[in-house]
Amino acid sequence: MKILLIIISFSLAAFLLVLISKYTVILRVVRDGGRTDFRIWVTLWRVRILTRSFNGGSKRGDGEAVEPAAMKRIFRRTWRARRYLMDLLMAMISSITIRRLEIRVSVGTGDASDTAIITGYLWTISALTSSLRNIEINAIPDFLRGDINGKIELEMSIRPLKPVLVFTMLLLRKPLRDLFMGFREL
Repeated sequence: MKILLIIISFSLAAFLLVLISKYTVILRVVRDGGRTDFRIWVTLWRVRILTRSFNGGSKRGDGEAVEPAAMKRIFRRTWRARRYLMDLLMAMISSITIRRLEIRVSVGTGDASDTAIITGYLWTISALTSSLRNIEINAIPDFLRGDINGKIELEMSIRPLKPVLVFTMLLLRKPLRDLFMGFREL
């Protein structure tokens, strides 16, 4: 009995330690020549615990169609639970810290004036964010090609304790429970 109590207490302590720890998430999107690659890395205590890669490619027609009546019911349930969803969203946003954002893009639309306008907008955003040390935006106009290529890399740290606690508390609310149970109907 004592050994079981010790195992349970160590398990609970380990769970709480993992819950209050800070995770680092790196998202990288690279678009080159019409192909888009998306990668995500999650690290905990500088140890990579998750690596996923999603390669671009369109797979249309593979999924089943959702009935309009089911979507209408889900929309109604979402509307009723909107206040609780906003609370959860705010808890998630407050637990995220952006450590670095890097955007490098080559803009080419096939039309010189459109390329110049879009590049000008990106340069304006770059000038507005130049005082922030962790955000870097570089835009290069490409007047010869009609393709937008580049790389976006976002590194952020996440502390999951607050969103998990808020989510757990919000599950006590009927509109949010109904919303999650409604997803089973799809």
